[in-house]
Amino acid sequence: MMAVVAVGLTMMFAPLPAPAAERAIDLLDVPVSYAADFVVRGDKGTYRGSVWHAPGRERRDFGTSGGGQSVLLRRDTNSAYLMKPSGRWYVGLGFQAVGALAGGIDTLTVDRRRLREESVGSIRATRYKVAATGPKGARFDGDAWFTREDILVRALGVLTEGNGKASEVEMTLSDLKVGPVEERMFELPAGWLGMDLRSVPAEKIAQAVEGLKPLLERGRP
Repeated sequence: MMAVVAVGLTMMFAPLPAPAAERAIDLLDVPVSYAADFVVRGDKGTYRGSVWHAPGRERRDFGTSGGGQSVLLRRDTNSAYLMKPSGRWYVGLGFQAVGALAGGIDTLTVDRRRLREESVGSIRATRYKVAATGPKGARFDGDAWFTREDILVRALGVLTEGNGKASEVEMTLSDLKVGPVEERMFELPAGWLGMDLRSVPAEKIAQAVEGLKPLLERGRP
């Protein structure tokens, strides 16, 4: 799923008591539309791309060593799609299956404690201390910066997998534009070859996609 960040302190606040835990999926699905560029850094490398969000819908385009890829999330229709623009194909999944593939984000809960007002680049934000817990002992501990609209614009901390492996991760948004997003960004392109894997168990989806790639590449228009 990951930019030089200039941080300017504007005003200090005394820490507030931690609120009740929030579901990560609700926290990330903010009730405003926006577009931005993003960078994610972790032990598996650095990923750069763009994100378009509207309530219940989100698309992310990003580069990998195997070329450009896209992920289209439709929480409003319980659908998700893995897209390969160069091959003009996509694979359809259930929204919850993608959540399971992304480390159980569909069951992840977050506790956050407000620290102070800061800036992430040119974006004004509030910094929080956060602790997120997921299934099988997976967790994230670090800091997160949210705008007044509650858009997550930066996260920095340690991600611990269920097997105990820990790694530092960082995500940053830049060139944030809050406002309407064209509906076409959340629609499947016409004329692409598609396969539906909704019936495949979440733990077997990655293997199924790899197995289908040769067929999808040969069958593209």
